[in-house]
Amino acid sequence: MARRSIVRAAVVVTAGLALVVAAGCGPARSEPTPRELLKAAELADALRQEALNLPQDAPRERLVTGLIQLRDLIKPEMTGPPEPGGRMAALPAGGRAPPSPEDVQPAPGSFAMFAPKSLVIGFFTQSKNFGGPGGAEGLEVFLQPLDQFGDPTKAIGAYRIEVFEYQPRSGEKRGNRLGHWYVTVLDVESTRKYYSSVDRLYVFPLLWDKPIAAGTSVIVQATYYPSGDDQERLLAQRVIKIGAEGE
Repeated sequence: MARRSIVRAAVVVTAGLALVVAAGCGPARSEPTPRELLKAAELADALRQEALNLPQDAPRERLVTGLIQLRDLIKPEMTGPPEPGGRMAALPAGGRAPPSPEDVQPAPGSFAMFAPKSLVIGFFTQSKNFGGPGGAEGLEVFLQPLDQFGDPTKAIGAYRIEVFEYQPRSGEKRGNRLGHWYVTVLDVESTRKYYSSVDRLYVFPLLWDKPIAAGTSVIVQATYYPSGDDQERLLAQRVIKIGAEGE
């Protein structure tokens, strides 16, 4: 059933991409109309909703991430221009979470007392080998949201994780972006998958798109986009060194 669902989603995505291209590449004009952009954005949302029905695994997360990026390309006002060497620029201050509003529900008022107010990238965040041959295959990122009392709390929403070259002798410490992922935690299933009740934090295993050389110092940057409109976006950074075997 899982394979059949993946094939069905691939067909839907392929058809959707064809419609998006057709909307903006007609011979009579160089730019699509606002109505066509709106239809394409709605299609991207529908495709993402279809992808969320797939089993939780790395291909599913990449598919959801790709559809989020596709929608951002269709609606450029939601993001900045593409960064050199990157797949998508950072959201501007005050930007909304990557999931569309229909994907999430605002948190109830009683939740506000224990809502996340800060975000910490755990000390054990590191490059990791997930069982394949060779060295590190990606990152294992530990994220701990804290409430106003400084206590660990769960944080439903979306997490954007980026890896940048570390430039210690530069005013701007972040160099080229080397990795970029979205992980959504919106339901009971994804919470159970990513949240460690023992350590009271989220653990995200992330595979490289392109390997990063061992010994490279990088900045791991995590951005939390809350599901409630009255909550603030949170940001955290940590410098780590890529290990030869993922240590």
